[in-house]
Amino acid sequence: MVPLGGEMRMEGLAAVAAMAMIGTPVAAQQQQTEIVFCNKTGSKIFTALANVPQTTKKWTLTAWQTIPAGSCKSVARLNTALFYYYAEKEGRTYHWPGQSGVDKTFCVPSRAITREIVGGTCPAGERSVGFKGTVPNPGKYTINLTS
Repeated sequence: MVPLGGEMRMEGLAAVAAMAMIGTPVAAQQQQTEIVFCNKTGSKIFTALANVPQTTKKWTLTAWQTIPAGSCKSVARLNTALFYYYAEKEGRTYHWPGQSGVDKTFCVPSRAITREIVGGTCPAGERSVGFKGTVPNPGKYTINLTS
C-alpha cells in the first residue's frame, strides 16, 4: 500500500480537483454525487470505494458492494471532489481499473466493511489492490464495467 503521503501518480487528478474548487461557491462544493456502477458482464461484480467524507475528514474505505450481472446499482452518495474505485469479477478473474489505470493502492479485506484507511503495510488477511482516481461532476456519476 502506498502511504497517503507517499509517491503516486496523482498529479493530474489532484490538479483537476484543486482547479474544480477554485472560485467555486461553498454550496457547490458540497453538492452530492451519486456513484452508480453498471455491470455489463455476465458475472457478479464487487466494488470498493475510497474517499474523504466531510463528516470525518479522514480517508475511508467502503468494500464490498455487489452488482449483479447485467444490472446497475447506486453504491454511494458522496460530498467529495475526488474518490477512488476498484471493482472485480466474482472469482477475481478480472478487475477494474487495469494495471495502466491505477492511481493509488489501498488494502482491502475479504469481507464487507467501512473503515478508516491507515497507511503502512496491509494487515493479515488483506491484500493491496490498485484503485482509479475520479473527479466526478455533482449529480449522477455512472461507471460502466465491461470485460
